[in-house]
Amino acid sequence: MDIIAHFLWTFAIFFKNKKRLVAGFFGVMPDIVSFGPHLVLSLIVSGFVFGKPDAASIPGSVHFLYSLTHSLIIFIFVMLLSYVIAKKVYWVMFGWGLHILIDIPSHSKDFFPTPFLWPISYYTVSGVSWGNRWFMIINYGLLAIVYSYLLLSTKKGLNKNKLSK
Repeated sequence: MDIIAHFLWTFAIFFKNKKRLVAGFFGVMPDIVSFGPHLVLSLIVSGFVFGKPDAASIPGSVHFLYSLTHSLIIFIFVMLLSYVIAKKVYWVMFGWGLHILIDIPSHSKDFFPTPFLWPISYYTVSGVSWGNRWFMIINYGLLAIVYSYLLLSTKKGLNKNKLSK
């Protein structure tokens, strides 16, 4: 899924949480860590280029970082480690897990399939590419419905509180 949709879905799920922006960050963090450094370097060297890049031109470091940040095994390990250290669960970090769960069925084997069992296994699922036009229309249509509901229910809640005062 694209990074904007990842943020919007995570933000919607954590909508009533005061730390929803932090959760939204965790929802996009896997892609920022994986692709961010290469994107910045590519922009400096070659400028902005539209379209899907040639897979052969993407360095191994990007693939390694993608495996690292898109693994449920690594996510669970980090969650457990943070719990052992802090003695509490950081719920906003579940934005990261949500990112992985969304990517599993929304990436095909043709381009960055999600290695959700890495480093134990390189198994991936060949889902439907999020880049398909119909997928994008359905995805953003559902986001529009979800946000309409969230905003309307919040507005009703605000009006209800005003009436009770």
